Amino acid sequence: MPAMLRAAVVATLAAGLLGLQSSSAEHGTIRLHYVMKPIGVERYDITHDAAGLTLASDFDFTDRGGRVQLTASLQTAADLTPAHFRAKGKSYRFVNVDADVRFERDAAVVRADGAERRVALDRPIFPVDGYAPFSVQMLLLRYWKQHGRPRVIGTVPGLPVNDVIVEPRGRDVIRLGSRMVTLDRYTIDGVVWGRETLWLDEHGAFAAGVTRAGGLSFEGVREDLEDALVTFVQRATREGIAALETITTRTPPLRAGTYALTGATVVDGTGRPPIADAVVVVRDERIAAVGPRATTSVPAGTPSVDVSGKTIVPGLWDMHTHVTQIEWAPVYLAAGVTTARDMGNEFEFIVPLRDAIASTRALGPRLLLAGLVDGGGPNAFGVTYATTPEEAGLVVGGYHGHGFQQIKIYSLITPPMVSAITDAAHTLGMTVTGHVPNGMTIDEAVDRGMDQIAHLPIRGEAGSPEVTKTIAHLRARGTVIDPTQSWNELLGHAAGAPVTAFQPGIAKVPPPLNRLFSNAGTADIDAATARARLERGLRIVKALHDAGVPIVAGTDEGIPGHSVHREIELYVEAGLTPMEALQSATIVPARAMRVDAELGTIESGKRADLVVLDANPLADIHNIRRVRWTVHDGRVYDAAALWKSARFQP
Repeated sequence: MPAMLRAAVVATLAAGLLGLQSSSAEHGTIRLHYVMKPIGVERYDITHDAAGLTLASDFDFTDRGGRVQLTASLQTAADLTPAHFRAKGKSYRFVNVDADVRFERDAAVVRADGAERRVALDRPIFPVDGYAPFSVQMLLLRYWKQHGRPRVIGTVPGLPVNDVIVEPRGRDVIRLGSRMVTLDRYTIDGVVWGRETLWLDEHGAFAAGVTRAGGLSFEGVREDLEDALVTFVQRATREGIAALETITTRTPPLRAGTYALTGATVVDGTGRPPIADAVVVVRDERIAAVGPRATTSVPAGTPSVDVSGKTIVPGLWDMHTHVTQIEWAPVYLAAGVTTARDMGNEFEFIVPLRDAIASTRALGPRLLLAGLVDGGGPNAFGVTYATTPEEAGLVVGGYHGHGFQQIKIYSLITPPMVSAITDAAHTLGMTVTGHVPNGMTIDEAVDRGMDQIAHLPIRGEAGSPEVTKTIAHLRARGTVIDPTQSWNELLGHAAGAPVTAFQPGIAKVPPPLNRLFSNAGTADIDAATARARLERGLRIVKALHDAGVPIVAGTDEGIPGHSVHREIELYVEAGLTPMEALQSATIVPARAMRVDAELGTIESGKRADLVVLDANPLADIHNIRRVRWTVHDGRVYDAAALWKSARFQP
């Protein structure tokens, strides 16, 4: 921070804390990064006088060609007690913000989400509407310090009031060339779903923040500290994994080692009829035996767990996710997901998280990684690009060297680079998935070597000659499709229509997540039009499946855990049988990722990844939501405890 600005900040804080009859100002410029790519800035101004302070913030970025703007203001008393908060615009491309909060003597009048309500001021309450702007979170931390560092702060305009927990996490010394900067590190849990990491300098000015927006990693770094971005991400990652290790300690498995599950109906995922009154013997993280109780022996001395009346299915997969925070790990297990394919992430986060889970230091699903690569330029996604064959080889080799299973191609990769990337990947035994690049058709993408395709980039109607021809081409090429229909439904439903109408799980998520997705949707369409668009996609899913094109369940994140269940339900709505829909989230992805010898079905010798359900999903696919226990590598976890560890309702 320049010397003049530091002096202004010191004067500002002194005036605010001591209530001096003077005025001062502080200003800040925060560089905004999405998946570590610089995309915009937040500029804020704070003026102080005897009455208090006034913050004005302008938050503005462009992500992949789409501009996002948010303006916010906050007025407080000298001791930072809030008086009036206003925020309007977007904090991400599908996250609308329109909030006005006025504080009266004993209540806050909250106008947001098309409604007005009064909130009693019976505890410390501060106005903040999601992660943005960072300057408001800076003032939240100052308020927390000024008001005795309470264990919990309520925040509005969330409904109900969000419970936010601030925790000081120590002091970091950041090296910037020959300069050393000392910063105080904090975690904030509850402004968004999950933990954020923020740093303030010795004067209480914002230094850096690592959070998430729209499902992916988002960082704000004060402009004079921008060269330390990677350091901030690495330290936030260590902070997050330490928190996950704490969750792991507090949520131990109910059982591990050798045991038998007896009495349940087993749907083994092979397509064979269910096994009634079955036995599953687990030994050393693997399935030692499975079959009817009458003909399957349980070794003497093996502890047995009676699961009569329940149904056991293979561990579920999510084949399209972005695990950008540690809270995803317990939530996935709670939902029965034991394997997830990450489809593009910050290298500095996802590799340490994968390794922590694989080492069993931290609980979570098995993570298989697809390394993101785009074509460069101002609208590119992420920070890894390939514009020449040499760059393609280096990118692929780098990901392969760090244990990635796949390469994920993004939208700005040129046709020649698709060929170069797929050739390099196939030489190393990797497969290639991702978006169909701009200007290419799905047929051209698979002809240039793409093995799998994300989303559903097929135009036209199922049954039309052109779509039928494309589907036949995909079948001939052995292409795998992850259609992400639950994501399309979530973002494509009519704005204002209740999400609970199709996704009951939203009622169980933490308030910030509920509010985020409740405000999502597509404007200027009605519910009938939105449903018609979804049904067109479902018809194509059915046509693909009927033609023999492998369909794998993927969510592109969506509502954590619950969107996996919705994806499976939608496949049944498309016309797949419940068994076929279940297989799209078990054995089919295991085959697509070439690990079906180890995973995907309940068979002797395979890894013990199982889900114990309270009811049979073959009778009603919605029973896939009724998870009682999740078994991952033989360790049995209580789903309710896992949900609660991430502040969800069971």
